[in-house]
Amino acid sequence: MEPRLYLFTIDMNMGEQRGIDLPGTAKKVQALLGGYSSSSKCVHKFKVTGEAKIVAVFAVSNIIGLERMVAGLAKLGNIDVTCKSLKPYEKFAEMLKVDGELTKPSTNSISKDKCLHWLDITINYPGKSTDELLKIWTKEATAALEARVKGGVHLELFKVVGERKVHLFIVMEPDELDGLTWNLPIVTENGSGVTTITKAVQCLDDYASRVSTEKL
Repeated sequence: MEPRLYLFTIDMNMGEQRGIDLPGTAKKVQALLGGYSSSSKCVHKFKVTGEAKIVAVFAVSNIIGLERMVAGLAKLGNIDVTCKSLKPYEKFAEMLKVDGELTKPSTNSISKDKCLHWLDITINYPGKSTDELLKIWTKEATAALEARVKGGVHLELFKVVGERKVHLFIVMEPDELDGLTWNLPIVTENGSGVTTITKAVQCLDDYASRVSTEKL
C-alpha cells in the first residue's frame, strides 16, 4: 500500500513551566522525527525561523509507528502537536486533468538553503461557482508544476485532504517570492478568496547542528 502523508506542526511552548531550553528541545524533537520508526519516514522537517515551531511532512506505512513517535514527543512535555492528512499535489493535479508531464511524482527538490519559505494557502471562492473555482485551480496547478518541471524552481506542494488548503515549501528570495505570489492565477482571478500565511523556515537538521556551536 502506498504510504499516507501527514503534516505535523510542533509548537515548543516557551512561556510555560518557566520556559524551555529551545535548542535542546529542538534537538530532541529532531531525533524523534528522524529515526523513531522505520514505518514513518520524515520527508521534510523544518524549524520556523524566529519561532519555537517545527513543521514536518511524514510518509507513513503503519500508523502505529507514527503514534509511537507522537507518544515520544508527548514525553518531552511542554509541546503541542497538530496533524493534518495530506495528498501529493501531483495527485490533485491529475484529478484536475493537468498535463501528465507535469504530474509525475516529485523528485523532492528541496535542499538545505537559506531562502526557504513555507506558505500555508487557504482558497475560498466568493461569488464563484465550484466549476469556476476548479477551472482557476487547474490553471494554478499547471503554473505551479510548470515552475518546477520547466522553470527549475525548487518547490514541494501538498494539498490538505478534504480542505481547500495547500502547503507549499519553496526555495526563493523574498523579493522574488513576493512578486510570484501576486501573479499566480489563483490570485489574479480569485484574489479576494485567497489567504496566504508565509513563514521563513530552515532545515531542522541544519539548525540543530549549528545553533549551539556556530561562532558569530
